[in-house]
Amino acid sequence: MNRKLIILFLLSLLCLGMAGTGGFGPGMSETDRLFRATIIDESDISYEVQNISVDGSTYLPARAGAAQASIDFGKVRTVLFYLQNDEVLARVIFVDNHEMDFFIDSNTRFLGQTDWGRISFQAKNIKEIKFR
Repeated sequence: MNRKLIILFLLSLLCLGMAGTGGFGPGMSETDRLFRATIIDESDISYEVQNISVDGSTYLPARAGAAQASIDFGKVRTVLFYLQNDEVLARVIFVDNHEMDFFIDSNTRFLGQTDWGRISFQAKNIKEIKFR
């Protein structure tokens, strides 16, 4: 009896890794909240994106002076991106129309889903994100 239970337990452990990512595929992760946005890239091409995230997080990792910040997507209306050497100046316009400048890593990766498939951008290749 114990031997059967051990074998069943080991088989169940092996099956745990077979669950997958729920259709998001490599490099995509499901977020706890869903946000939609329009992303305009450096070539002025516009993309309608659902489930936008920064590597699965719905917070923008940023720096203001010496402080590290995590800016909640739910409080942001628009982010304007300005490439400056190895960093990106992100001018954040909040839903209450308050504006503040932050710096983000130019390689920060934004992920999302379009009607035609998954999409990924680095911050250095984005001009603007408008949340809807």
